[in-house]
Amino acid sequence: MFGFLTACDDDPKKEKTEICDNAIDDDGDTLVDCDDVDDCATAANCQTPVEICDDTIDNDGDGDIDCDDADCAQDPACFVSERFLTVIGTSDLHSHLMGVGPARDYSPLVVDEDGTKSGLARHAAIIKSIKAEKEAAGIPYVLVDSGDSLMGDMVDLLSGDAPPVFHFFQLMNYDTVMLGNHDWDWTPAGTAVIINAAMTGVAFDRPLLCSNLVTDATATGDDYIEQMVAGGIIQRYVLKTIDDDFTVGIFGLMGIEADSNVPQAKPVTFWHEDPAVDGGFAPIQDLVDEIRTAGANLVIHAGHAGINTNAVGEDRDVAANVTGIDVIMSGHRHQLLATATGYLKVGDTYIIANGKYGENMTQLDVRYDLTEAAITDATGIVYNVDDLVLGDTEVATVMSTYITMLDAVLTPSLGITYSATPIAHTTFDVPAIDFYQDPLPTGAAVEVPASLLVADAQYNAVNAVVQGAIDAHLPLMDPTFDASPFAAAFIENGAVRDPIMVGQTGLVAAADAFRTFPLGIGPDGVPGYPMMSFYITPREMKAILDLNVEVRMGNAALEYYMNPAGVRYIFDETRGQFDKVIAVLVCNDAFTTIACYQNGTLLDLTDTSTDNMLRVTVDYYVTLLLPEARNQLGENVSIDPKLKDGTVVDMLNGAEVAALAFDGQPGDYDENTGAPIVQELKAWVALILFVAGLEDNWDSVFGAPGPEPTDGIPSIPARIYDLGTAPSQADPYWQMGLGRGMEKVAFCAMVGNAYPFCPQP
Repeated sequence: MFGFLTACDDDPKKEKTEICDNAIDDDGDTLVDCDDVDDCATAANCQTPVEICDDTIDNDGDGDIDCDDADCAQDPACFVSERFLTVIGTSDLHSHLMGVGPARDYSPLVVDEDGTKSGLARHAAIIKSIKAEKEAAGIPYVLVDSGDSLMGDMVDLLSGDAPPVFHFFQLMNYDTVMLGNHDWDWTPAGTAVIINAAMTGVAFDRPLLCSNLVTDATATGDDYIEQMVAGGIIQRYVLKTIDDDFTVGIFGLMGIEADSNVPQAKPVTFWHEDPAVDGGFAPIQDLVDEIRTAGANLVIHAGHAGINTNAVGEDRDVAANVTGIDVIMSGHRHQLLATATGYLKVGDTYIIANGKYGENMTQLDVRYDLTEAAITDATGIVYNVDDLVLGDTEVATVMSTYITMLDAVLTPSLGITYSATPIAHTTFDVPAIDFYQDPLPTGAAVEVPASLLVADAQYNAVNAVVQGAIDAHLPLMDPTFDASPFAAAFIENGAVRDPIMVGQTGLVAAADAFRTFPLGIGPDGVPGYPMMSFYITPREMKAILDLNVEVRMGNAALEYYMNPAGVRYIFDETRGQFDKVIAVLVCNDAFTTIACYQNGTLLDLTDTSTDNMLRVTVDYYVTLLLPEARNQLGENVSIDPKLKDGTVVDMLNGAEVAALAFDGQPGDYDENTGAPIVQELKAWVALILFVAGLEDNWDSVFGAPGPEPTDGIPSIPARIYDLGTAPSQADPYWQMGLGRGMEKVAFCAMVGNAYPFCPQP
């Protein structure tokens, strides 16, 4: 009789339809108007408003009109082909984290106080400032380094455990870091150790570039590098996505010249463009095409090939012959492209070069058109990284911590500090050759005081070790010990890097001396080239010095000039090539002074026998380059290092070359085999100890007053090495250690007819 009402659909047969705009539940399903999806899904008033992208009306009511509305992001009418990007670049830092100039003068947290340049705290301040400016403007950026971040400062001694410059790269969040030729000076195994130390110590994860790296599948010396390539730690190129439509590709090639400067990289090699072998620039073009196919719009070559200030160089050649490279951040040649625009444009490629040691850094602001696939506008900025830049406190603190770590090693072992305690005083700048200047020097200018100071240091160091062993009667205890004195030392120009500068105080730190000869690693795996010992004939001595004369005349590369200590030579430029040296005098003189021309021992330059061989010392790098020097001299004039018994050393045999290392602490023997335990004498150690052991009172040495102070600190003698004019008192002892090669006419005018090759009365 009675029924109970329950909730139900009042239109179970679906005979009613929802009217979608009257605010009434017309069909009784509790859903009103557009909420009733079954009935109103297609009703016009129930559609979500969509912005029409070209009618200047806010169609969807969200406050954004046309292309400003997110609805229009993919609309062809709203596609923006223009992109902005800032490229920030550094290169050839060579571990100058504490600046360029006297180490004691460097003050990154105080401006306008000294004349030093560079320094990573200053770099950090500039980089952070650029990033902040670009972030505020909504402009993306990439930060790249073009190689040779290592080798140049005493902090390299920490690289095997905690490489400071890699810490800097991590702190600054670099997008890529190129491995330049000096980053391979450590050998592939050593380079791998440094990279691993950075990864372990400071969580370094920045992409490392070396696009033309070739490993040897059969050799074992590059196994760790092969693992890093396989693991993506060392890459051929990097893609950085800026937005959905814009990607930057970055690669970096080792240049031909840079490759030739690093024999230590073997078995790692690097492929290059070579018209006679691989069709010219085709391999580079293939790489660039691959990068673009992988998704890159804008391509940057942040490599280590180089360009000179006169706009000539390998990177210009690449830009002129390879299409698709938008920007080249050029490293290796140590030269700044200080053009009015801040860049050099070759075709469609913009080239930037930073110079050396971080004295400058660069910024390139570009406008890129995605449709045209090209840069349509660019502005270059070159920053002077000097004492007018207030350094970044965070990075300055980090770098100071590394100096403290280094001092904890140096003081117990050598009794020195990085810069806190001076080792010497100088009243003049001791200049070095800028190996990458253009044009390169010729004539007497190829021989400079810094190179001669290093040569003298090494000549004196090895002879001091021999004499010390003799005084300790080592030859009596060990008949195999070679007690022969060294007749000469030779130092190549290319390895002598920084000058020693007077600066604010004239005080010379150990770091300053180290920077003068900072390169390399020895067979023992410890940083620094070791001194080597071998014998040559008088005829081979002439060959070395004949090559020097060809360098002076511009007929041979500057890198082959061997600055001599212990010998002076006379030459006649009118004679045939590689036969211009007419006399060589051997001197027993700590500074190889001009007195050698008067009292030196004249060699028989025709003597090719092993009866009158001369013991000489060079650094490890020179021994590695001797096969190349043979190519310069030709097969008829060779230099074949020998053992004391006359046995010729196979210079292509790594073990035989390594065995030439001079023992800096003779008398230590393996308790099991009895064999000598060789303690390599590092070239930088020899230099520091030599400078620290110089006289304080040079007036008493020369018997006349001079410019050197007597202040309880050793002084570098101006009367030996100063290129400047003599002081006002007309000291007759001046430039006594310079000019170790003299042309025949000038020599004969000085000595008269004392020698048979001079005009006789």
